[in-house]
Amino acid sequence: MTTSKMNDQLTRVGPGTPMGRLLREYWMPVMRSGRLTEPGGAPMAVELLGEKFVVFRADDGTLGCFAEACPHRGASLTLARNEDCALRCIYHGWKFSVTGQVLETPSEPAELTRFASRVKLRHHPVIESGGVIWVWIGGTGRSAPAPPAFTFTKLPPEQVFGLVAVVECNWLQGVEADIDSAHVSLLHETEARAGALRDLLDDRTPRDEIDEQPYGLRFGSVRTLSSGAELVRVKPFAMPWYTVVPELPSGDRLWHAWVPINDHRTIMWYLWYNEERPVDPAVFADQFGLNLDTMNPDNIREGFTRENNWGQDRRQMRENQSFSGIRGLVLQDIAVQESMGPIVDRTGENPGRSDTAIVATRRYLLDAIKRHERGETPPGLGPEADYDRVRSAEITLAPGVDWRSA
Repeated sequence: MTTSKMNDQLTRVGPGTPMGRLLREYWMPVMRSGRLTEPGGAPMAVELLGEKFVVFRADDGTLGCFAEACPHRGASLTLARNEDCALRCIYHGWKFSVTGQVLETPSEPAELTRFASRVKLRHHPVIESGGVIWVWIGGTGRSAPAPPAFTFTKLPPEQVFGLVAVVECNWLQGVEADIDSAHVSLLHETEARAGALRDLLDDRTPRDEIDEQPYGLRFGSVRTLSSGAELVRVKPFAMPWYTVVPELPSGDRLWHAWVPINDHRTIMWYLWYNEERPVDPAVFADQFGLNLDTMNPDNIREGFTRENNWGQDRRQMRENQSFSGIRGLVLQDIAVQESMGPIVDRTGENPGRSDTAIVATRRYLLDAIKRHERGETPPGLGPEADYDRVRSAEITLAPGVDWRSA
């Protein structure tokens, strides 16, 4: 059973919290590259783990990331001039290079030549790969680790297609939904029956088997098919918030991430990639109930909120056209996650056998906090953790065959 203390440890991510200190060790995917294309353009505000930052692209295309507040008097650097590969605060003209060096403090007397060198600006490593901008905010005394080299980060742009949603709930609700295999044949029943997931309807009570990996955990969700064979959906949970969905009929794979904005809001990533050929965004949109012509790629759930019940259509439910009454898998997932509230009270839950992976993940995260507090290298950041091996699969096996060796 999850206690109130454990729930707080798992969900609270602000500065100084146990989970917040752990998560600051990892690189974070913060926005699509397509959101920040213009060299010398406007800096973009980003909130991560309850702290505010700006990310910008300098005149030469170099990326920078600073704390949002100017170190002089705290004015927002989202308002800054982006000039000469630097940001200049519009309040008093203080200027900061893309590497965080304080270049000019024009509001101070010229004779105070050493003043600028004593000013400290919080700046952070930032990179771009796989069509994603990644930031490492650190602050725990360790150096930045190597960025996670997922398979898609090494593919050409046409083989990767990413979308983002801002979800109004705690990050762990998203992670837990993503590793919960049982809900696929229930919440998504209508979509499963109409498509490639129909075999999951043969057995709505999967059992989860767990395989620890250097990057995190790997789950085998085992169902018995009507033929008597066993269908195993293998899904990884890579620290601290990543999953990969088993291969789609098109041969594409779907990468998910759940990055905490703060305790009550989350950046949700849907990133589709194919190792052999270009991806077709239209196919992805059709499979997941999205309208590419009208949606905002940086917040694909815009217009679907608690206030309008996430677009739920009761007529479609009554007429058995839709089990949930909510359009598409993405919005269905968002609706149930947000419906639990900003941070679900896990002390009132009644987990069953189908929640084995959920319980295991909570224990794993709590153990990771303890290990980190002892000064150990956080899981997924050691030299043995190869994020290129974070793979999913769907396997049909004879009864009794171990999927780990298949």
